[in-house]
Amino acid sequence: MSITITAFEPQKHLDAAATLLAARHERDRQRDPRLPAAFVMAEACRPIIEHSLEQPGWYGVIAHEGAEPVGFMVMTPQLFAPTHFLASFFPPHSAASNYQQHAAKGGMEYDVYREMYANLADHFVPLGYFDHLVAASPSDAGLAEAFASLSFARHAVAAMRGVGPTEKTQAKVEMHQASAEDAEVVFKLAEELTLHHAKSPIYWPYLRETDESSHEMQKGLLTDPQANAHWVAYEDGKPIGMNTFMPPAFLSPLLVPPKTVYLFQGIVTSDARTGGVGTAILSRGAEWAREQGYEYMTLHFAAPNLQGARFWQSSGFVPVEFGLRRRVDDRIAWANK
Repeated sequence: MSITITAFEPQKHLDAAATLLAARHERDRQRDPRLPAAFVMAEACRPIIEHSLEQPGWYGVIAHEGAEPVGFMVMTPQLFAPTHFLASFFPPHSAASNYQQHAAKGGMEYDVYREMYANLADHFVPLGYFDHLVAASPSDAGLAEAFASLSFARHAVAAMRGVGPTEKTQAKVEMHQASAEDAEVVFKLAEELTLHHAKSPIYWPYLRETDESSHEMQKGLLTDPQANAHWVAYEDGKPIGMNTFMPPAFLSPLLVPPKTVYLFQGIVTSDARTGGVGTAILSRGAEWAREQGYEYMTLHFAAPNLQGARFWQSSGFVPVEFGLRRRVDDRIAWANK
């Protein structure tokens, strides 16, 4: 197999990339039919690839075997301000290839992805981008093996379930849908979640600089309780847990079936866990989702979140995306001169 890698040129390569992405999505849908059917067509894939190319600093490659395009991959800089509410979730000055920004011909994933990433890394590392992120299908074994061989590890998981009731044991707690007057309650529970993520073995950063941005984001959600919902559990008048629902803005369109809602925050306070409180909140949220006409709910959880992974997956959430991360040793910045 002789693979050649060249820089991605939109005018020359968009159609080939869209065809490759549609074929990859069709294989993904064979493994998970819940994924939206529209993107098995190249004409549906082309606009979302074009949108990726609107981001400043993008760089991409296309792979050929002879004259045949067999892969494409685009990476974009992730430059969230340190005060942005998403700064806790993304390493600073990183480069990412999102779920819709790459594809390889079926059966050639291992070799094609390794070659494409080598070229992309050679572009971004000299620019000081030492953290590299790739979003991948959990069921694509060739892709997973390629990036494992390149020192990537699982960082985050996106998962999906229907909105049916859960069969797990529920605690008897008072449930209340938060409104704008409950902002301080929401802020406190969101902070509890951030503190949980800062503990072993997750060790995500706890950044107080993001508080204002996080609060503004929460206030925005609270102003529209029809599109969003904060379901808060109370015990003896004390808030002990929360699920926040909103539109699925943090997921690729390829992962979002029609009538899908996103579970943005799920938290039970440390003194109330393991007693069925989380299940009670999720059950009420699923009931609300059914009332709103939703059919699916999605979420993200940190891969090393032991309690979170156990709870969400035992509650019916099935992974649809793995977020992979590699940190290049930054000593290469001077050792390679």
